[in-house]
Parts: sequence; C-alpha cells; structure tokens
Amino acid sequence: MNEYSIVSNTTPLIAFLKKNELNLLKNVFNEILIPKAVYKEIIETSKDYDKEKEFLENEISKNWIKICDVKSLKFPNLNLGKGETEAINLCFEISAPLLLIDEKKGRNVAKSLKIDVLGTLGIFSLVYKRDLKNKQDIIENLNLLLKSGFYFSSDVILNFLKQLKY
Repeated sequence: MNEYSIVSNTTPLIAFLKKNELNLLKNVFNEILIPKAVYKEIIETSKDYDKEKEFLENEISKNWIKICDVKSLKFPNLNLGKGETEAINLCFEISAPLLLIDEKKGRNVAKSLKIDVLGTLGIFSLVYKRDLKNKQDIIENLNLLLKSGFYFSSDVILNFLKQLKY
C-alpha cells in the first residue's frame, strides 16, 4: 500500500528517471513533495535528457509529484546544497517524517535533526520486498546507476546486497 508521502532530494529522483521508473515510487508512496530548488536541479541536470524531463513533467501533471515553495528556512545554514537545504526545511514546514536523500552529508544532517531518511537503495529494497521487481531486475538497476556515475560506498552496496540475500 502506498499510504505515505515523502519529501525528496534530487539524486534519488534522477536515479528513477534514468530508468523511466518513477512508477515504482508511485507504488510505494502516495505523493512525493519536492522543493523548487530540487525541481530546478533536476531540470538543469537533465539538460541532455529531454525524455526524462518530459516524463517528470507528465508525472507532475498527474499531481502525485508536487513542487512546493519553502516558505521559510528554519535551518538556512546547513552547509549543504540548495536542494538538500530546502528539502530538509520542507520536512519541518509540512511535518513530513521522511526524506528521500542519498548524499551522506545531507543524510547525516537530516538524521541529526530527527528526520527519517531513505535512499535510492532503500527504495529498491522496498520494491523488492513488495514483489514489484525481482532480485535480478533490482541488481540490473543498481548496475545501471553505477555505470551512469552514481556513487554508493562499498559498505552501502554490501549492506544492500545482504538485504536482498544475494
């Protein structure tokens, strides 16, 4: 059941856009909220990816991915990027208990502020546990991300593989 909403940072959304699999997130979450800075980062990062931008815009038009204004920055000086800072602040503004974020520094800051975090590999684990994709498909997704320049530490990858009992 997809009864949860989540605030998302840039990198996890790009990971799912690259495989045209935002629908997996839709199967896990009721809605995804992204601050304007994250939306801008995705659009700028995806300069050469018109298909991905079109897919994102289409999903936004379905109103399950929502672009949000962050009205005030409760924590303006987190020493993070603009997207991460706005995503963390949006969690407080709307009392969202969960943040989708991959970057270690941002995850640590969010955790220190008592925000629960989940990353791309955590989503893959949920997708696998809910039988939305088989183990081989999940491993192929991980390989694609690694080949396209995504970085996960070896410890993170090993822990992920253990969860899949690979």
